[in-house]
Amino acid sequence: MKNPLITVLMPAYNAEKFIAEAIASVLNQTFTDFELLIINDGSTDSTQKIIEGFPDERIRLINQTNQGISAALNIGLLNAKAAIIARFDADDICYPERLEKQFRFLEQHQDYVLTGADAEYIDENGEFVFKSVLAGYKDSEIRNLPYSVCPFYHPTVAYRKDAIIEAGMYDLNAHSFEDHLLWRRIIQF
Repeated sequence: MKNPLITVLMPAYNAEKFIAEAIASVLNQTFTDFELLIINDGSTDSTQKIIEGFPDERIRLINQTNQGISAALNIGLLNAKAAIIARFDADDICYPERLEKQFRFLEQHQDYVLTGADAEYIDENGEFVFKSVLAGYKDSEIRNLPYSVCPFYHPTVAYRKDAIIEAGMYDLNAHSFEDHLLWRRIIQF
């Protein structure tokens, strides 16, 4: 089997409540040449059993002891088969055309390292709560954002794996802001 064009990288920790819907939204993408790489970060609930209940060969599961999201993401980066990584959390839902649009954009813009999107927040019942809009969309706008403003919503990004590895990957000491630190390092390039 050839390497996929995209690795959807999903860390999971005790995600039994939402992970089935999250996985289904990835498997139902209009773009199908991907692997869904799930790093089970030492879940103690039924997360692993739910993942294993999906009989789709595009899903790869790596189990590890609980080490936190940054360690899970770094393990995922090092094991991803694709050159493009689409980040996704175990409690999120993808629009069906997400991977197709992001892959097409990165293919047409080889000088871009990362792309992201606005995010719509829903409650645990799937009801719309609010839309969160990025503070900048163009490269020049993003580079000029104050350091305190996170330029991308982590579960909406797609990026080139090699650039993230070259930037030092996710900081193991950053808890809940691992993405913000990484984006700031990338902006400096």
